[in-house]
Amino acid sequence: MESYRKDGFFQQFCETMRKGIGPNEFNDFAQLETNEQRFEFINALKSIVSELKLAREFKGKNLEQSLNFKNLGNKAFQKESWAEALAHYNLCYLATPECNEAEKAIILANRSAVLYHLEKYDQALKDIQRAIDYNYPKDLMYKLTERKARCYLGKKDHVKALQCFKDTLPALDECKLPLERRQKLERDAQIMIKLLPKNIEAEAKLAKSKKTTPANPKYPPQPENYIEKGLHFDYTQEEGRFAKTSVDMKPNAIILLEKPHVSVLLEEYSLSHCSTCFKRVTIPISCPKCSDVIFCSEACEKKGNSSYHKYECGFLPIFWRSGASITCHMALRMITQKSEDYFMGFRNELPILTNDVTDKLTNDDYRKVYKLVTHEDKRTPEDYFQRTIMATLLNSCLTLGGFYKSKEAESFIGALLLHNLQLLQYNAHEISELQRENERDIGKSTFIGGGLYPTLALFNHSCEPGVTRYYRGNSVCVRTVKSIPAGSMVAENYGPLFTQESREQRRSTLLNQYKFTCNCRACSENWPKFVDMDSNVLRFKCDGGKICSNVLEIPAEINEFMVQCTECGQHTNIMKGLKSLQDTDMLFKSATKLHDAGEYEYALRKYVEMINTLDEVLVPPYRDFHLCQQGLRSCMLEFGNRFIRSAYKK
Repeated sequence: MESYRKDGFFQQFCETMRKGIGPNEFNDFAQLETNEQRFEFINALKSIVSELKLAREFKGKNLEQSLNFKNLGNKAFQKESWAEALAHYNLCYLATPECNEAEKAIILANRSAVLYHLEKYDQALKDIQRAIDYNYPKDLMYKLTERKARCYLGKKDHVKALQCFKDTLPALDECKLPLERRQKLERDAQIMIKLLPKNIEAEAKLAKSKKTTPANPKYPPQPENYIEKGLHFDYTQEEGRFAKTSVDMKPNAIILLEKPHVSVLLEEYSLSHCSTCFKRVTIPISCPKCSDVIFCSEACEKKGNSSYHKYECGFLPIFWRSGASITCHMALRMITQKSEDYFMGFRNELPILTNDVTDKLTNDDYRKVYKLVTHEDKRTPEDYFQRTIMATLLNSCLTLGGFYKSKEAESFIGALLLHNLQLLQYNAHEISELQRENERDIGKSTFIGGGLYPTLALFNHSCEPGVTRYYRGNSVCVRTVKSIPAGSMVAENYGPLFTQESREQRRSTLLNQYKFTCNCRACSENWPKFVDMDSNVLRFKCDGGKICSNVLEIPAEINEFMVQCTECGQHTNIMKGLKSLQDTDMLFKSATKLHDAGEYEYALRKYVEMINTLDEVLVPPYRDFHLCQQGLRSCMLEFGNRFIRSAYKK
């Protein structure tokens, strides 16, 4: 991942800084050996704060704009256009300054009314409580108590509904309604107060007569972090650290569930997804100060504003204008989600960290990711120069945001920012969401943010990977898409697949981005792209078993059923293989039909059965095998982040 985009001000600033330094001075920089020395050198050249006039910006909160959105929401509400009203009320809520508590209480109450009509009772109840917390006017409180009662009726919680109807009567004493209107509301509440006890009593008798059975969820909840027991990490000089399995793995096995050490949303998704957990949000919680991010709940808002966001708040517009890439934002957040004291506490420990120590640490521990590969020995002085300027820009945000309590921490943490920029380049992952225009649309896996996953970062690349990954919020799930024998490397894919790009293209991309020449099986044997695979040639396994790994390439139209291996001399009966192909053809059609019908779990089972059958007799590369793998991946994506645009507009 690049450190910045060319459409922002950072590139020009970087070029100006580079021109302003003489050859001798740049040569002095090139000779520096540590990140701390590099940071101190650049930090002493010019003040980025004064040059770029950096300062916090809070332009999103505006009462006049908020009232405009409110009026639009009210008009949509009167027309019973609930989705339109909700969209305007959301914008109104996000734009309302925190000092305007009374207005914020009113808009939250209005939004609760929309949510009630949308039958989103739990969300409506939450907004009612938020409005009360913002000191909703006493003379209007009867609206909320009555709405609360209606929400509980919708939830069939008649006990709480009864209490809320009782609360409505004293609330009406405070109202300023005309007498006739007030008396009608009192009569309605009294009727419900008389009726509900009978419903409650009848429901209690019915519940008592029914036998209670223990819950048996179809899909038991999965842990936040999980690693398959057979998965471990080996090391060689050539491969570095890499994932390996000590057990035979079958297709569709979940081998890793992992929360990120750090994650950041792209700018374009900052107002549609929760900044903390990446959940898509329809009923946002706002930051009290800025309108640049949203949260899905009070818990996520509290987590954000008690750590990373309190330092980033107000700087995000500058950050986005600079053209800084998402990895730069992640480099900053790796610092802002902790404190100065946290980092200074292990300053002397970092140089002597070992894998035995880091492997036992939790994912939120910075030391867990500190030793990830940075390729420092392969970087040019120009690369270091640009990244150090970016680190200095990030550090300026920390300084202005009040992160530092002492001057001595600045050089050390500035050096960590530079280190983060290097390790994220090779270890960060793009977080995706499957987006489609409507239910029938095939969908597209779309990049919405970036994350650093300490365990996943140790997986090596293959152009013919054994696993695929998808995301739930910002958590990653890794599943197998083929059989992986015990003792084998478990590889993921860094971008180029052999089915889509030639070996030359793949190797060029990987060398440029990740500094290695790929020698995976698909590269070493120069497998053809999918479109170039010859469907008229079948690749059978030799029946010689473990003593022979020869591939028998047989024309699809053959009259002989016993074929002799040219290496071991054994005869292979290909009739079994041909019968398997007939069976898998039916399985593939069945799986595709189930997939199109939205029965992804059942389709997945069919694809797995097909892969296992093919794996017994045939050897990749083979068109049907890779078509089946693609079907498997498509099903798995359905279990992760998904968004259907047409459903959102309803």
